[in-house]
Amino acid sequence: MSSAPPTRAPDPGRTLGRILRSASFRLPLIYAVLFMVSAGALFATVYWTATAAMQADMAAVLRTEALQLTEVHRRSGLAGLAQQITRRMNFRTRGPIFYLLQAPNGRVVVGNLPGMPPVNGVIDFVPKPDAVETESEQPPKLTGYGLTLSDGAFLLVAQDANRLSDMQSAIVRAFAWAGGLTLLLAIAGGVWLGGTFLRRIDTITRTSRAIMEGDLSARIPVRGTHDEIDQLVTSLNAMLGRIEQLMDGLRQVSSDIAHDLRTPLGRLRQHLEDARARAATTADYDAATDAAIAEADGLLETFSALLRIAQVEAGAQKRAFADLDFSALVRSIGEAYQPAAEDSRHKLQIDVEDGVHLTGDRQLLAQMISNLVENALRHTPPGTTVTLGLSRTAQGFEAEVADTGPGIPEAEHGKVFDRFYRLDRSRSTAGSGLGLALVKAIAGLHGLAVRLEDRKPGLRVVVSA
Repeated sequence: MSSAPPTRAPDPGRTLGRILRSASFRLPLIYAVLFMVSAGALFATVYWTATAAMQADMAAVLRTEALQLTEVHRRSGLAGLAQQITRRMNFRTRGPIFYLLQAPNGRVVVGNLPGMPPVNGVIDFVPKPDAVETESEQPPKLTGYGLTLSDGAFLLVAQDANRLSDMQSAIVRAFAWAGGLTLLLAIAGGVWLGGTFLRRIDTITRTSRAIMEGDLSARIPVRGTHDEIDQLVTSLNAMLGRIEQLMDGLRQVSSDIAHDLRTPLGRLRQHLEDARARAATTADYDAATDAAIAEADGLLETFSALLRIAQVEAGAQKRAFADLDFSALVRSIGEAYQPAAEDSRHKLQIDVEDGVHLTGDRQLLAQMISNLVENALRHTPPGTTVTLGLSRTAQGFEAEVADTGPGIPEAEHGKVFDRFYRLDRSRSTAGSGLGLALVKAIAGLHGLAVRLEDRKPGLRVVVSA
């Protein structure tokens, strides 16, 4: 007694490895990297633009402050300027601003900066340790604006440039946090998408294995999201349905061949046995041989028809498609069957409208119309009227072969196009039951529809585009 192998628990490490190797994980990761590159370019632009703007703003503030103090010096002299600077140092309204006022001889008159050689314009410098009072332990990096006054005195107004460094650090931190969060979300999203994608792929794999094991009815579930995977699954299910239909048809054909060819093969064998057992003269052997040849010819015709149907259904004849005058083709077939209709005492009427054109295989279309006419002549009694017609419609055209014979029961309409299917009353007439099957295959190859209509009395077979 055998037992089923134990179900193995999924290995988390192996599952994570599959997710990391999956395209659905790599795609978000690639987009995240591209976003990081774009964010880096944006960061560089913001960083340098903001730095330049703040530097320009600081320089403008310092220059304005220095020019205002120059105006005070012009009106009140060096002493008045010293008083104004002292007042501004005591009441800071614009943050930490540093001042230096030096006499022409280099003596520091007032200020909270150490003395230095005069420099006109914007300067960046770091004062000596303990030379200025700041809130931080590190000596500040200062940006200043210097002017030499009219009496030779030197004026310097400065601000702590660490504010600029703080702003730059804030920009760096903001982009670092945003980039890290984006990368983290991309990895998490990639893991989630990869897991979802792999679950759907596993479903497709399980369905494929079920089909390989013989369950042709298995189908891949559709989630209803109408995304690319759903569209692929829908196409795969349609393909599987077509394969199942073809396999069922193949099994049915095999069964039909085994069933319907048994009788002619049995007759062939019987003729040969009779010849061996009873034939006494050359004429007897000739008669038995002729009967066997006739049965063999019938079998060959059946297999040729089957092969032709298979070729048509496979679409192999499409390479011979060309534009043709379908009206002229149908009319010529009707005229060709007029003598045969008269011989069988049928009345064949031809009603073909001119100007109907079609792209297709001329030989196959001729065989389709011929099979319909032959069926009508063969399976209706003498005196029956058979009509071959072709007319335009709003959608295209309709070709018909109608008769006033006994017709076909409505319950049989869907079966007569099956291979080897024959009505009970038709089994006494010649034929293999493949004529309408070939008609349906040829019509399908050309994108045409075939339907049966009950005329009461009679039958109407319509091929429409």
